[in-house]
Amino acid sequence: MIQKNNSTVTVDRRLIKENCNFLRTFLDPDTEITAVIKSDGYGHGAVEVAKTLEEKVSSFAVNAIQEGVELRENDITKPILIFEVPQKSEALKYRSYDLTATFSAKEHFEWVPEGISYHLNFDTGMGRLGLRPEEAKEIAQMVQNYSHLTCKGIYSHFATANILGSHFVEEQLQRFKELRTYFPDDLTTHISNTGGAIYYDIEQFDRVRFGISLYGYPPGEKLVDGLKPALNWHTHIVQMNPIKAGQSVSYGAEWQAPEDGFVAVLPVGYEDGLKKREAESRLNVRINQKEYPIVGAVTMNYTMIFLGQDDYALGTRVDLLYRGSDAYRWTENLDTIPYEVLTSIDKRIPREYI
Repeated sequence: MIQKNNSTVTVDRRLIKENCNFLRTFLDPDTEITAVIKSDGYGHGAVEVAKTLEEKVSSFAVNAIQEGVELRENDITKPILIFEVPQKSEALKYRSYDLTATFSAKEHFEWVPEGISYHLNFDTGMGRLGLRPEEAKEIAQMVQNYSHLTCKGIYSHFATANILGSHFVEEQLQRFKELRTYFPDDLTTHISNTGGAIYYDIEQFDRVRFGISLYGYPPGEKLVDGLKPALNWHTHIVQMNPIKAGQSVSYGAEWQAPEDGFVAVLPVGYEDGLKKREAESRLNVRINQKEYPIVGAVTMNYTMIFLGQDDYALGTRVDLLYRGSDAYRWTENLDTIPYEVLTSIDKRIPREYI
């Protein structure tokens, strides 16, 4: 993959570790942590996040089998659960790379190769993937019948745990407890995600799956003191344009300069992760601890900022994501969520780890 040199993402390993330590305070002493590092570690770099956390968690979870293979090829040895629906063309990799599959439909028992380990995923209310709770007794019998496969766990996923006081969380939990009674006690059991663990005082079973919180963000609108965003993103000025009051900037010519001054051009656009063209006048960037607004529509490869009377040299550093204007602040200003902001940053942009 060809790297881009238009900007740099910096990830602080220490803060990821501190977030993990903080999250453990919400857990019972015997509850294990599964670190969810899908989508390239939520944009932070899955391999490096795994290396950072391997001594602090019991296992990892990713979405796609290719993500699990990448971790194994980079010497990650902890158990890795793959969330996605198994693909016949990739199925042998579960065995050769010691990866744990997810069975979310009965037909997976029929064709998955011998010797593969799996967790059962039941849909208790997410409405996405998963076996039906009313099939639990039948599935328990299939687990016994297909003894050439190894069932290691059973899980589900909360749909509304990111919302405080949701009655649906308790409904899903009760469905999960009921279907769980059909299976052996020694199966690893998990349902709680970040929201379930930090917003609700409920049974945690054997493990909790922490995702967005490891990177410093709450799963919902309620902020959580103690979480620290671990990712910064910065670029630089490639062109300085003098501008007169009333002159317009970018597509649509909707923004007009309120006074004479300067517009700086930054070499990042929606291709790189500034995906919201509506960022105009909603987001600020920072130069030397001073904030400036994005003006005009964000374009595919470039973004413009209005500096007023300030004049900077070409190459001057410009902070895009930083303490005080992190992905949560973008969320508030752009009607999105931190997950989308972080995973939208182009993987070709170099990641530096400190």
